[in-house]
Amino acid sequence: MKSPFKITLALLLCTMCLYVACKKSETVPAENKAPVNTADIGKQIASSLYRSLSNGLSTSDALNTNSTKGGLVTMDSNHGCGEVVTTPTNNTTVSGDTTRKYTGNSIFTYMCNGYFNNGYNIDAYTLSDTLKTIETGSGFANSYYLTLNYVVKTTDASYTYVTIGGTTSISSHLSKIKGSVTTGYDDFSTAYILNNIAAQRTGAANPVIVLGRVDFNTTTADQDATTNPAGSTAAYSGYILFLPNNTAKLYFENSDGSYKGYLDNLLTGEITPL
Repeated sequence: MKSPFKITLALLLCTMCLYVACKKSETVPAENKAPVNTADIGKQIASSLYRSLSNGLSTSDALNTNSTKGGLVTMDSNHGCGEVVTTPTNNTTVSGDTTRKYTGNSIFTYMCNGYFNNGYNIDAYTLSDTLKTIETGSGFANSYYLTLNYVVKTTDASYTYVTIGGTTSISSHLSKIKGSVTTGYDDFSTAYILNNIAAQRTGAANPVIVLGRVDFNTTTADQDATTNPAGSTAAYSGYILFLPNNTAKLYFENSDGSYKGYLDNLLTGEITPL
């Protein structure tokens, strides 16, 4: 069975690359470092998670209904509750002077502890998914690591609403190389804890994430032999509150325990201070 969240990992990788590409243009020497724009960081933190959840659920046929078959359809008629499907990933691609090697593993478990909770209707699943990408070429060597650990359960008989709990993490290391010497790097990582996110699956479009809280911790590190030889690091923590109508509130924790908040339109990307 194809993992319903493989597209999720690719999307997270894309958003992570976009973030780091933008961030590299902002690097300045540590002693003169300008204040970090938490709005920009918050936008990336929220959008990468939102795309992960939305696209993963919309492309998944793991929980669905089919009236032509008389009602509920389980994920796979060849598997029962508690059965596990493991799908490894190990392939290499070459594009121009860039070589990418992908390795990972997807462990998908069929569950019956959702809405029906009766031991035979498959109404939930767990997913443990990892993907590591090594990217090498002329003048650079990059690595990306992505993990998903999700528990998804339907909350109604028509499989329209689901809850998602678990964790997600993304990390990247981008380095510039001259000869055999590393002349600079950019590191970025975020860990998410999902606290029973509620989503409505419409079928015609991406599901709407309507409720739920996600806690996050983000770290960054940068060094450049010419512009930032001493290097610099930063850490951020806070939480995201998903709201109806494709919006979310983001809160960054300040050093004094207070919070700085933003309202994020997850469809347009517009973010405004609260």
